[in-house]
Amino acid sequence: MKKKSFILCLILILTMIASAAFAEGEIAVRIDSVNVEFNDEIGRPFIDENNRTLVPFRAALEAYGADVEWDGTTKTAKGIKGDIIIEIPIGEKHIVRNGEIIESDTAAIVKDGRTYLPIRNVIEAFGSEVQWDESLRTVVITSEPFDAKAKILEAYEKSYAWKNYDMHMLMDIAMTIPDETGNLQNIDIQMDIDATAFMDPMKIKMNANMITDLAEGLPLPVMNMYMVADENKFTSYTTTVDLATGEFKWVKQELEDESFAELLDPNNEEMKALNEKSMKEVKYLGRYTEEDLNIEKYEVVITYKGFDEIMEQAFSLVSGSISSEQMQMSLDLFNNLDDMKYIIYIDETSGEFAKMEMDLSSMVTSIMEQMMDKAAVGIPEGVSEEELEELNNAFAEFMENMNIKMTAVVEYLNINTAEDFEIPEEALNAITMEEYLE
Repeated sequence: MKKKSFILCLILILTMIASAAFAEGEIAVRIDSVNVEFNDEIGRPFIDENNRTLVPFRAALEAYGADVEWDGTTKTAKGIKGDIIIEIPIGEKHIVRNGEIIESDTAAIVKDGRTYLPIRNVIEAFGSEVQWDESLRTVVITSEPFDAKAKILEAYEKSYAWKNYDMHMLMDIAMTIPDETGNLQNIDIQMDIDATAFMDPMKIKMNANMITDLAEGLPLPVMNMYMVADENKFTSYTTTVDLATGEFKWVKQELEDESFAELLDPNNEEMKALNEKSMKEVKYLGRYTEEDLNIEKYEVVITYKGFDEIMEQAFSLVSGSISSEQMQMSLDLFNNLDDMKYIIYIDETSGEFAKMEMDLSSMVTSIMEQMMDKAAVGIPEGVSEEELEELNNAFAEFMENMNIKMTAVVEYLNINTAEDFEIPEEALNAITMEEYLE
């Protein structure tokens, strides 16, 4: 029973926190969202010993719209587009653009009678943009570069004007953790979450279902939640497992603070500026068609230094609802997190968010490690050095063996056409969190 309770608590913690190498395969090249065709006869792209992508010379440059020439005497490939001439000498770690030498960290080669060129150096010398889509092992070439960050910020601006929307989140969690005997066990969990949000006044409905391969008898945490907020109060109604009966019951929690209006205002310019500042890098990864929807794919890197400022301001607005210790602990956690990378898909027609994909593995692992460290620091007085060392070793072994993989996909649906809802009477009449804890 202790083992099951521990695992359940860990799962719930990870669920709240959530509010390697890729397999070898063929490399694709897309120019302005159109795939370049390669085959065995003309050659296929590959990654060289310098971790740079080399592609068949003629097929790539002709697809890019350049004329190609080959000087067999000097063993130099040449690409011509407009008034730009790029010379690519075989075996030399440089290219020549209109007579100017541009150094490179890899060289064009002849392999199996075919000429291969370092695609990034050559295409960037023509003035176009080259990105690497790691998930699809694809070189993404954009002939006419544009401000990808501005496109993301524009989508954010449109989302601030949403009156209502539906959201579907699918979260996959895979963990390897030691049990109380030290044996490792694998746990696979899938969280399926549906939510509806109305913005003025703010109210949210959320239903979450969990599927897990844990031992039979452990109750599946299926959660229903409603949230409402106005200028001075935030109220949540949540189904919670009654530890005595194992049944679900509604619990109500209220937070009152006059600063909620500022915190919830989607047009808070200072919060918008901090959100923009947190975007460290934005890359455009091309256009795709998915279920008759044309979507643009972007990779966004968020720095938690920016989040630290956002969190500090947010906490200052609700300072009466949380303790200074809780505020500082949360700020410390964010301040020590690495940058996070996620994928955003934008509807090409509307310019609005369509989907997001996130890999939360490193973030969750980092938070767990920090929580373990804080738990070790908070050992009560009277614990001997031997006991403390044993506990620290146990923590270290637990973290060393624990392996967490967590990914989430969020879809935005029915923007401004979501179906309205009412909070059920049994939730409105729920006991308070204080009563539940008693």
